[in-house]
Amino acid sequence: MIKIGLIGAGTVGSGVVHIYNNNLEKLKDFAKDDFEIKTVCDLDFSKATADLGKINKSSNWRDLIADTEIKIIVELIGGEEPARTMIATALENKKNVVTANKMVLAKHGKELLEIANKNNVHLLYEAAVGGAIPIIKPLKTTLVPNKIKGIVGIVNGTTNYILTKMTEKEAKYADVLKEAQKLGYAEADPTSDVGGFDSMYKLAVLSQVAFGADVDYKDILVEGITDVSQNDIAYAREMGLIIKLLAIARYENEELELRVHPVALDKNHPLATVNGVYNAIYVEGDAVGDVMFSGRGAGSIPTASSVWADILDIINETPYFTEKLKKIKIKDIAEVQSEYYFRFRLKDKPGVLADISGIFARNNISIKNARQEGLGEDAELVIVSHIVSEKAKNKAIEEIAKLDSVKKVSSIIRVGI
Repeated sequence: MIKIGLIGAGTVGSGVVHIYNNNLEKLKDFAKDDFEIKTVCDLDFSKATADLGKINKSSNWRDLIADTEIKIIVELIGGEEPARTMIATALENKKNVVTANKMVLAKHGKELLEIANKNNVHLLYEAAVGGAIPIIKPLKTTLVPNKIKGIVGIVNGTTNYILTKMTEKEAKYADVLKEAQKLGYAEADPTSDVGGFDSMYKLAVLSQVAFGADVDYKDILVEGITDVSQNDIAYAREMGLIIKLLAIARYENEELELRVHPVALDKNHPLATVNGVYNAIYVEGDAVGDVMFSGRGAGSIPTASSVWADILDIINETPYFTEKLKKIKIKDIAEVQSEYYFRFRLKDKPGVLADISGIFARNNISIKNARQEGLGEDAELVIVSHIVSEKAKNKAIEEIAKLDSVKKVSSIIRVGI
């Protein structure tokens, strides 16, 4: 009998117990040994939505570590501390650990994987990226014969819901954010989601798995969706583009390119059709070509499904291999190239477009198309460039912002991937 200790009886923890209560027979059909959840730990069990039944309860997580019968610790409290300490302590005490904690893995993944390897136990984390979407294990198993060239993903359901509603309902960002908070898709403080930081942590984890990279999450370029307006959505639609917040990793010439930001995608791209709270991760391998994994990226039961997949892998002694992470050179973001969409608020007077075009030309930025719309005494200018480096783009924008005729650089969004 393998005993399991669960730390955290909140949203995902309750989902784990819910599946245990409702699908236990199915789970045991696929387990080579008998098992049970012996103890659940939380400081406040009133928030648990699942029936904990006869499962032991504790308010001290160290009780679960000290219990010699418990062989698997499931950490689902979230946040950096005390979760990191819980995971490290469990591994040091030769307990296998399953977690959904992308922040801890992004910040301390190398350290924790080394502790796991040293103690001959496993640290599994399928639920840390993509909720119900199987992505970690495929990268560690079926896709191993491939050299992964790139990963592009919609990995945050909150931002995808907001951008989808702004696109489909022509609603304003602030209004959709309030709706998302009311529905429980967004936190009271949505900064981690809308600022792109949640996606940043997940991209760091994906980079560890896909490239074996010891990534410092601070090396990832991060831009959120707070500056994406309904005007940007409308202009993009006119050009056959859909705006999504993407997490992007590319490995080329021994360099790893890492970035999280809004992208105006061609409306026919597979990721452009992933809407609402759904996530999708697009993987490019040298052998398989392009494959995409899609599904519910969050939620109690969907995420708990991935947790149980990891638990069963440990019970069945079929966990994915956790290799040592290595340092990989991170590409200078100034050298990253893309097409760009620019939106400017201008004084409506002759010569403004010529001034901006001249600055673009001096910085070797070729204009793909442009349109100007009068707004009373002002005008709005939208320009889409051909491919240009981040460095050249930044220099041009710095010069344009100083023009007396330019009131505001309203938006800058990369086009295509």
